[in-house]
Amino acid sequence: MNKAIAAVAASAIGLGLMAIAAPAANAATHDASIACTSPSGAKANYSWGDGVTTVTVYFNNHCSHKVSAGVVTKDQDDRTSVYCLTTNGGTTGKKKIGIGVDEHVVRIQKGCSN
Repeated sequence: MNKAIAAVAASAIGLGLMAIAAPAANAATHDASIACTSPSGAKANYSWGDGVTTVTVYFNNHCSHKVSAGVVTKDQDDRTSVYCLTTNGGTTGKKKIGIGVDEHVVRIQKGCSN
């Protein structure tokens, strides 16, 4: 085999393997908001992506008080779980939550009760 043809074939195989290993560029991002008690019209905002065994929830609490949010997950048997995320007023950050392989986040709700 010609060395140039062999190099092109090896390069194509390498690119094919890179394409298989590359993560999806169009992962879904979700968001939710919880209205503040004060100040009027302000919200605590949340966003997250579709994780496999963990999910990172980003928050921006515009409230002047703590806000407790329930990160609601559903498993393959339609059972729900609620992970509590409490943030102080006027803070931003992120929280990594360990979820099961068969769970996915369906919503973020006001309060941590199930």
